[in-house]
Amino acid sequence: MKGFTRRMVLKSGAIRYYPIVLVDGKQKSLGGFKLKKDAEARLKRAEKDLATGTYGREELTLQAFYERWIKAKEKSLKASSLRDVKGAFTVHILPVLGSKRLEKLGPLDVQGFVDGLAEKKLAPATIGKVYRYLRSALRQAESWRLIERAPTSGIILPRSNREELSFLKPEEIVQLLAKAREPERILFAVLAMSGLRLGEGLALRWRDVDFDMNAIRVERTWSRVGGFTEPKTRTSRRAVVLLPSLADTLREYYQGGPPDALLFSHDGRQPLDPGNTRRRFYAALNAAELKHVTIHSLRHTYASVLLASGASIVGLQRSLGHASAVMTLDVYSHLLEESVESSALKADQLFTGAEGTLVRFQKRESGENR
Repeated sequence: MKGFTRRMVLKSGAIRYYPIVLVDGKQKSLGGFKLKKDAEARLKRAEKDLATGTYGREELTLQAFYERWIKAKEKSLKASSLRDVKGAFTVHILPVLGSKRLEKLGPLDVQGFVDGLAEKKLAPATIGKVYRYLRSALRQAESWRLIERAPTSGIILPRSNREELSFLKPEEIVQLLAKAREPERILFAVLAMSGLRLGEGLALRWRDVDFDMNAIRVERTWSRVGGFTEPKTRTSRRAVVLLPSLADTLREYYQGGPPDALLFSHDGRQPLDPGNTRRRFYAALNAAELKHVTIHSLRHTYASVLLASGASIVGLQRSLGHASAVMTLDVYSHLLEESVESSALKADQLFTGAEGTLVRFQKRESGENR
């Protein structure tokens, strides 16, 4: 049985038309209309939504949609990423927009939400992350045909004033390692001389260190939330050049054992605790009387040294496992500018040659066209 339009005469004598649609075998009224054509148009739209599985979207709130969406995302997101997304929605998004009907949510609502976050003095980077999570959800709503178009285009985000990266210089790394305890000392050396993230370093097994090929293979990462998992992106799974001095350090550090044994563990199976590792890092900084930086800054140290040594942005991107060279350039462009002076001197040597006579410019005669 298909839907139909019911004609009714009210007590006042007025005529109303009620479109009736069948939902799960039950009749559901879609409201009253003065004109029959309007009732039939509403009925036709409802039947189309039922056929495409989008019926009921008029009443669907962002809160109700989020519950469906996050259930689907649980199958694809890493545990740490899932925690971040849920936190952003629970703390920031749903308290403000959760009760709004999804279909009625417009760009001005999203812009007002973003402006509200700025008024709360949230950091621009935090606002950008929260907005990206909301945008991802609303784009999925568009893909599921719950809305005609995601209302996230043209949103103006607060300007992010990128702070200059803070990291240690190579000579400061030497001072740090001199004050660090084992086995964290070797871990700090690996992070500084290979650019690995902390989770990637904690997940290293001895079979990931290829002394013959002079490479460290990054095939997984570790966190307290998700345990051992594959790297977040395809480019994060990579091989990093094993520097000779780091190779010598790791050979001395190796005490034998199975290939699957962890490099940084008290029992070979459970990685060092990240919290304790960070505390040991700060303790070594204080003991060496060095400036306060985060353990992630060791990755920036590696990047700065590679750029100063002539590495290209693409080469650095591959070493760091960034998703794109644009991302690498965005983070380290100022370091590239700082390292151009030495490159310019090398370029001058190529132009002039070892004897300084490779390129000569003839003197112009007076009166020559200039």
